[in-house]
Amino acid sequence: MVTPMVTPKVMEAWLRLISEAMRGTADAQEAVKLLSGASASPEEMTRWMTRFMPAGVGGTKPEVFSEWNETWWRTMGFVPRSRYLELLEKYEMLRSRLEKSEETIRKLEPMLNTTKEQGEEAKKVLNLWETMLKDTLNTQAEWMRTWQDVSLGTKATTTEETKDKAVDDNEVKDEDSSS
Repeated sequence: MVTPMVTPKVMEAWLRLISEAMRGTADAQEAVKLLSGASASPEEMTRWMTRFMPAGVGGTKPEVFSEWNETWWRTMGFVPRSRYLELLEKYEMLRSRLEKSEETIRKLEPMLNTTKEQGEEAKKVLNLWETMLKDTLNTQAEWMRTWQDVSLGTKATTTEETKDKAVDDNEVKDEDSSS
């Protein structure tokens, strides 16, 4: 696989370097070792290429070589040490943030449960208060009807008797209308 930015000269230099590393040449093995530990910054790749692949420096941009190198490592099933350390640092940061978040959640859960219980208790109190107010208003209305009936000298009526009387009055009015 030759990308447009990688010339045959660069490809040849790269394959020669890998071949030498596999044969056990110390310089080539050092080059591969340094490459695996290097970051993918263009400056560092340029330095590396200048030192170990001087024939390929002229026509290839460091970014292209970095991309090609990443593809090589991925194909071989390796992760460059610089990438590994970067990901390890990110992992540690995320792990610590997760632990802090979990601790905060553990601290807030009892407060949430308490708030729910208080909310349910508050609803019960409000319902009780509403029932008590309705009963009080009904009782006061009954007292007012009783006092009104007593002051007018009529018979004291209960709420049921008042309802029955209203129904009877409506029936009488209906009969008068029809006649």
